[in-house]
Amino acid sequence: MARLNIPTIDQAPTKSQPILENYVKVLGLVPNFFALISQSPDALKAIADMHGALGKSLGHKTRERIHVMTAEVNGCNYCLSAHTFLGGKLQGLTAEDMELNRTGHSTDPQADAALQFAYKIAKSRGHIEDADVEGVRAAGFTDAQIVDIVAETAFSFITNIFNNTFKTEIDAAFPPLQTKKAA
Repeated sequence: MARLNIPTIDQAPTKSQPILENYVKVLGLVPNFFALISQSPDALKAIADMHGALGKSLGHKTRERIHVMTAEVNGCNYCLSAHTFLGGKLQGLTAEDMELNRTGHSTDPQADAALQFAYKIAKSRGHIEDADVEGVRAAGFTDAQIVDIVAETAFSFITNIFNNTFKTEIDAAFPPLQTKKAA
């Protein structure tokens, strides 16, 4: 059970309602995470703005892969469930690929390089070697994309912290998954 109330759109503060309604348009539902943080319109706006702005250069598939990996690293069952659902339904990622994503790998060679780099960042909290940056650059990523990989990983940490702190209930639409760390 969540540690905070998960309001409906109508129960959310007035300033939060348009943002929540946008999630209904885009996803067909308001994920419990966004509903929970809607209690603070400022937090919801900041998260929604970051979510909308980050990682475009990486493509949606790689973004979802990073979120699956980071959820596993941080033991976030909610984010693992949500991003496995979104990765499969909206991005066409296979179950095999998302299982690999959990360990910082992918069936796609380009995505694999990004995931290995993001995994090292997540596990070491950013304390990586020069060779790690050179490796992802050698795989064809620009400096701007490398910044986006780090930003997407950091953003995922933010959502993981919220969901782990508040024990956000997994939405009925998402497969109820459990990270190996949380098991």
